[in-house]
Amino acid sequence: MLPTGHLEWTWAGLNVAQRKFGLFTDADYRLVALMNWAPDLIDKPLALFVFPNANAALFFGHTLLLHGLLWLFAWTTGRLRRWGVYLAAFSAHLLEDRMWGFTQTLLWPLRGWGWHQWRHVGSAREMWRAYMEIVIQEPILIVFEVVGLLLLAWFAWDRNLLDAAAWRRFLLSGRPSPPLKAVEVRK
Repeated sequence: MLPTGHLEWTWAGLNVAQRKFGLFTDADYRLVALMNWAPDLIDKPLALFVFPNANAALFFGHTLLLHGLLWLFAWTTGRLRRWGVYLAAFSAHLLEDRMWGFTQTLLWPLRGWGWHQWRHVGSAREMWRAYMEIVIQEPILIVFEVVGLLLLAWFAWDRNLLDAAAWRRFLLSGRPSPPLKAVEVRK
């Protein structure tokens, strides 16, 4: 999934959790986005600068080991309730990337010390080409991205983010407006 798709699906999921279940009502959507992108923010620089000849683009950020250690740390230090929404966004990345198809990396180091082999992505240009190739080879990704755009449109409508000023307030505060139905009830 492309970075925009990660964000759209994750924000929509958080909106549902807040609206339907009353969960994570104080979540900062900016931090949710950052945590959701964190696996790529960890691994893409590694692919470009540390392991440019590894023929891989998924490293530590996409392993169950790292995710499990962070969840365990939050639990053992009593921070799970406060950090849960951000850890959920972090680990949602694994689902959004369909990591069950890349078990060499997902289960690292249980399946050996190597990473899922892909292709040479040791430069920004090669990484871009690789992503374009994936989109062509796996058209389902286009469907996921289109659905993601629809989810973002729904989120914007549901949270009354229908103009630039509302988006600016949202991006500066990290918290969306109350849902439209809640706004209408107060009038």
